[in-house]
Amino acid sequence: MKTGTSFIQGRLAANTDLLAEQGLLFPGGARWATQVRGISDLIGGKHHGSGAWAELSAQVDGHDGTAIISMEYLAAVGRPAIERLRDRFPSSEVRAVMTVRDLGRAVPSQWQESVKNRATRSWEEYVEGIRRHDEAGRPFWRQQGADRIAARWAEVLGAADVHVVTVPPPGSPSHLLWDRFAEVAGIGPAAWHRSTRSNPSLGAASTEVLRLLNLATPDQPQAKSRVKRLARRIIAAQAEPEDMIGFEPPAWLHDEADRIVAALTEGGYPVAGDLAELRPVAVPGVDPGSQSDAVRLDAAVRALGAVLFAEAAGDADDD
Repeated sequence: MKTGTSFIQGRLAANTDLLAEQGLLFPGGARWATQVRGISDLIGGKHHGSGAWAELSAQVDGHDGTAIISMEYLAAVGRPAIERLRDRFPSSEVRAVMTVRDLGRAVPSQWQESVKNRATRSWEEYVEGIRRHDEAGRPFWRQQGADRIAARWAEVLGAADVHVVTVPPPGSPSHLLWDRFAEVAGIGPAAWHRSTRSNPSLGAASTEVLRLLNLATPDQPQAKSRVKRLARRIIAAQAEPEDMIGFEPPAWLHDEADRIVAALTEGGYPVAGDLAELRPVAVPGVDPGSQSDAVRLDAAVRALGAVLFAEAAGDADDD
């Protein structure tokens, strides 16, 4: 999660025709939900038993060439699920490609994503949980512990078929991540259409407002999807005047990164990019917990105004 996957998936989905010209299949095409449901079914998620995995894998079976499945859920799965995926395609070469981002940028991005998914832990509690590897921090390491993720897949596929793609550092050309992924996936150059997907970042104050909203509202069946929709479609569009979430990686996070880089090096996985890019970098911005009530109120009012006019537009459409 939070390693450029939305960008890659969006470009794949927007270019199924150009990929097809190169003999590649992105199952589901623009309907990326086909892959979300399929992988959820495979790993025992909320779509388990729906037949979605059978539908997805049948598309792969029907294609004579390379097929690309891209879903972040696969990062945290254990050996049984990896074996089920591999064994479903006994006559095919199965390779895993994992994009990996430096931990300095991953920590604030992952906290923000957790808040979008109804989490309520404060920024300080979240960072401390990561340091302690406790209950609060374990979800982070399940998604960002690249050494353990790679090792689990290598146990089943072999290290030579687990590819690491490093996310370029800030200031790099915008196409560089795609170029690295394309190299590994066997995708040649083309006049690519723009990505149809994005996962925009929220400002520090807006993320804190969303966290307080999570605390103030009860859990209901549709609560998570509604909060995510609010964050992506409404609040993110209002975040431009805000300071972003800032983070200065502490010494212990540098130690964690050194451990991960050493393990990936020792594992012998093919690398597109440079493992040195996984050294934590500072993220400019502010501490979300330091935001004044006035700043949070301003963010809340802007978001409420956006909701009001979005509802008004919907009413006009109904008319």
